[in-house]
Amino acid sequence: MLIKKVVREEPSKKILIVSRLSRLVNVIKSAVENARDAGLENLTFMTYDELLKQLARRVAPSSESDSKLFITFDRIRFDCEDSAGISFLSEFVEEYLSKLERKKMDDNSIQPLTLWHAIVTIKSNVKCSISKSSLSLEEYLALPSSFGLQKKQREISYQLFLRYEQWREQKSYWDETDRTMYVLKHGPNVFREEPYLSWTERVVKRGEMDLLDEEGDPLHPFFFDMVSISQFCVYTVLESRHDR
Repeated sequence: MLIKKVVREEPSKKILIVSRLSRLVNVIKSAVENARDAGLENLTFMTYDELLKQLARRVAPSSESDSKLFITFDRIRFDCEDSAGISFLSEFVEEYLSKLERKKMDDNSIQPLTLWHAIVTIKSNVKCSISKSSLSLEEYLALPSSFGLQKKQREISYQLFLRYEQWREQKSYWDETDRTMYVLKHGPNVFREEPYLSWTERVVKRGEMDLLDEEGDPLHPFFFDMVSISQFCVYTVLESRHDR
């Protein structure tokens, strides 16, 4: 579906295709190239990680103290056996947490991976994109049962989330949700009440030449006419009604 949709679009449209999997990005790119006569000049293919890297580089907080560098080696992952970064499992759970805290996890059937997913939920629930902050304990407890864990498990997970944030800030580490929140907090607002104008219309009608690079192309990755997102094998096409 995604491939057919992209192939049918006008060559004048600037289109961004995103997937979390680099292999899938390459598969989609090859399929579109084979099925499309117009070439790939107006298409940009990125992994989600590459997109966030570019977005974070272009963010300019109003205060210099809020500026951050998201260094790969300081990135927290659940386990880093096959990649660079900080291991949540070994460096936080096994080394930073006390024996008492680990015992509390065991007694309440909270595995390290379960805690990791709970922390991700607390920091990246849809409400976080509105408030620009993590969920409060009350908000986390109020999430439906589909998010997993019983009340006591959630209470313990939230306590350990606070410990995690303390550890992360002390070490100047970051995780994926921190980088995403950084872009949401300090990046340009993409939702506007005014009628939508594409990047070309804005340049022509308003003279906003700073939206273009030296070659006259839009400053990626913020300005696309259409964004297509592929999540594993499920394809969702988002037609942008706002500058992105």
